[in-house]
Amino acid sequence: MSTTTPREERMRVGEVLRAVRGLGPVDIAFAASVDRATGTFVLDRFDGARTDLLRDLAIPKGEGVGGRCIALERPVFVRDYVAAKGITHRFDGAVAGEGLSAMFAVPVKTDGVVRDVVYGAARTSVIFGEGLIDRVVDLVKRSAAEEPPRQRSAVDIAAELAEIAAAVPDPAVRRRLTELGACLSGLSGPPKEADLPVRLSPRELDVLTAVAMGHANEAVARRLGLTVQTVKSYLKSAMAKLDSHTRGEAVYRARRAGLLP
Repeated sequence: MSTTTPREERMRVGEVLRAVRGLGPVDIAFAASVDRATGTFVLDRFDGARTDLLRDLAIPKGEGVGGRCIALERPVFVRDYVAAKGITHRFDGAVAGEGLSAMFAVPVKTDGVVRDVVYGAARTSVIFGEGLIDRVVDLVKRSAAEEPPRQRSAVDIAAELAEIAAAVPDPAVRRRLTELGACLSGLSGPPKEADLPVRLSPRELDVLTAVAMGHANEAVARRLGLTVQTVKSYLKSAMAKLDSHTRGEAVYRARRAGLLP
């Protein structure tokens, strides 16, 4: 069984997205996490998006290009998403709002199970040839092969606990998860010197503090009197400074660097 963690998997797929977007007519690359328990997949990673219309959409399996890809466990592509036959069209409005036309989806398997879906799309009606699809499949397979399985460290687990805690609405559970993460952080030893010089602006700290309390972007915006887009901008900047790929990881690294309590 693979020991790749969910965070490592997200980072690996993120690298694939950047590579996919560099292929020929691909204007945007994005990915979905498959939740087998709920029977949905969520569009949660993007490279090249112009809007947030597709972000965090939870789509039932079997719907759209991605749903068909999951059901068949093989690549699926269409020249014109909105006009395509053989797929459902429940989310045509979001797809059209992002300006997408041609689209393909490729399954990403871990331990023989589809865990993610990688998409590529163009804003014009083009034909994604078999050669391009084969290159995407090769990118996915090569990325999986190059990611050596390794045991989860205390740092990995602490970062994941911080991410989970940030999404938990119950304050008591959130506090307990935070305490467990702090314990694991202590096991991993003192922070490295390279981690310490990070400096966040007062507003970046305000936003990250609210995120650490478990507030979503909309709630953070209300609390701080900012727009949601401004909150996202501060959060993105803080994540970049902290070399983090998720909100939870940013909170964990900020605490590790002594920037948050």
